[in-house]
Amino acid sequence: MRFLGSTSMRAGVLILGLLALLGPAQADEASKPSAAEDSVAAETANGIELAALALADQSARPRRYTTVSERQLRCLAEGMYFEARGEPMRGQLAVGRVILNRVQSRAYPDTICDVVYQNDHMHNRCQFSFACDGKPDVIAEPKAWDSVRGYAAWLLASDLEETQYQVLASLAAATHYHADYVRPHWAKFFELTARIGRHIFYADPSADPSA
Repeated sequence: MRFLGSTSMRAGVLILGLLALLGPAQADEASKPSAAEDSVAAETANGIELAALALADQSARPRRYTTVSERQLRCLAEGMYFEARGEPMRGQLAVGRVILNRVQSRAYPDTICDVVYQNDHMHNRCQFSFACDGKPDVIAEPKAWDSVRGYAAWLLASDLEETQYQVLASLAAATHYHADYVRPHWAKFFELTARIGRHIFYADPSADPSA
């Protein structure tokens, strides 16, 4: 599924993101990578960050949008920012991957904004807690927002089905996650996919993104 329609944006991010395709990063931070793996992971991160910086300014828009793509990009960035701005880059990308997986699944709405804000009118019963906790969603950390916005743009311009960035590849079917300090009842019914930062990710077989 193509989320952004701009050919030039897609081409630019893929060129700038070539370093991100050099090798895998570790999906589970509990493992102890070798020096060579550390080097590859660093190059991967640098590639993504370069691509993100190149695209960040293009997604710095007000809340009135000229295209559907700009609004969807904003919603993805908001989901990643409010859910994972305190996480390392891989943790932010992982949350973004879950959002896009839900868009591709028949079990969830078919636009990014509808996925991120699904049931936001139901207090503390929506899909992403920030959207219905009753607190104002204020972007109070401009530096973090700039980074997240760039990462969101990189995700949208990348081919998630063919990614060689292992953190994303390992989450190909992930549709759920929770913080490592809580134990939701649904977790025991799903397949644990990865532990990244303070989040634990799961795949729900009934919501397979490829279905």
